[in-house]
Amino acid sequence: MTKTMSGAAIPRALPRRTILSGLAGVAATGALAGCGGGAGGGGGGGGVLRVWGGVPAESGPDDLIKAFGEEHPEIKVEYTRYVNDEPGNLKLDTSLQGGVPIDIFFSYSPANLKKRSTLALELTDRINGEADFAKFTVDADPVNNYPFEGKLFAVPAALAPLNTYVNETMINEAGITLPEDWDVDEYCEIARKLTVKDKAFGTLTAPTLARATLGPNSSYTADGKANFAHPLFAQQLELALELQREGTAMPRSQILAEKLQTFPHTPFLAGRVAMVIQAGHLVRYIGDTKEYPHDFRTICLPPPAPVKGKPYWNEGQIGDLMSISAKSKNPDAAWTFLAFWVRNAGKYMIKGGRLPSLVGDAKPADMIAQLLGPDRDTIYDPASFERFLFSDQFQVAVDTKFAGATQIQQILLKLTDEVLLGDRTVESWVAEAVKQSDAAIATAP
Repeated sequence: MTKTMSGAAIPRALPRRTILSGLAGVAATGALAGCGGGAGGGGGGGGVLRVWGGVPAESGPDDLIKAFGEEHPEIKVEYTRYVNDEPGNLKLDTSLQGGVPIDIFFSYSPANLKKRSTLALELTDRINGEADFAKFTVDADPVNNYPFEGKLFAVPAALAPLNTYVNETMINEAGITLPEDWDVDEYCEIARKLTVKDKAFGTLTAPTLARATLGPNSSYTADGKANFAHPLFAQQLELALELQREGTAMPRSQILAEKLQTFPHTPFLAGRVAMVIQAGHLVRYIGDTKEYPHDFRTICLPPPAPVKGKPYWNEGQIGDLMSISAKSKNPDAAWTFLAFWVRNAGKYMIKGGRLPSLVGDAKPADMIAQLLGPDRDTIYDPASFERFLFSDQFQVAVDTKFAGATQIQQILLKLTDEVLLGDRTVESWVAEAVKQSDAAIATAP
């Protein structure tokens, strides 16, 4: 088996209490300090705010907007949902550049945020003026926002860590006791034990090593060039090939044929895969037992550590990046709504699988109940979700380098598919990833 390695020092962990307990002493007063507003913060006059976001209205936005209206009846909010895919993002970009009235918009990747920063209001001073938004400032340590040339154009409203979802029935039938903290080697051994030939794969894909070890800006060297010659990238590809060859992980050809990059929940809920490492949105599908009937409970664990006992980075991200359009005629009212959303996401947005970046006064027990729903004891192992999601140890890597990021992502996806389909060697992947990514970086605006 391919062994893991790590020579990189990982910065201090991003405390979970900073994320899900907020700045406890500050939040209570800070929620009242925002520009003279109430729990939502902000001031400004009335009017109609037009908000564009990618979350279905029924998955939290409707409830949040209703609560906002009760506190700020002078401000009306109209929510438009756009699909967070290539056509949907193009529609938003075109609308922002054209004459469509938009006051607040969400971006779901730093690359899209950077592209839209020229169309957004700079929020640096407004963020600095909110005591409980201190974690989102340019100088915060660790980084919890995306500054561009020292300026901020958004506030992240959500946290999306990667989780490991495990089929409890398969674990019990295999007589396996799951560790609360595991490493990649243990994960792979458990996946092998869970594999049933011609029936179920132990894991959908192999766990990754490079970003979990290297952390923020793992795709770039210190001087801003492509970092894919780092041995960890080749090592994780070799591990993926190994698990695929032995039948422990699903073949890439099957993943592509079934479009499981987009729908990884389908084989998991069908019992064809015992474990899958994915973001929190999977709970929406796990909890939909009418559309996806299944008779097992789901356990939640952290992704495995590259090296046992050493801190590592969770490969999730901060998200739901809220910006105010530079063309907004109601910037103060827009800030009032933005601040309210960030402070109250913990009460209204979790049922859509979105953890809040700032907990405000939401209670952890209520958040777990909202996340997993009324049938949580039947569908999930709630204790495992609470143990991981409210841990004070996991850390999310937040990048600050984005040169050519969108092109690099496409380059890596294509090259990785070719390796796992048997059409390219790992050595060739390294050479081409460096070559093509350096070219993308060199030509990036």
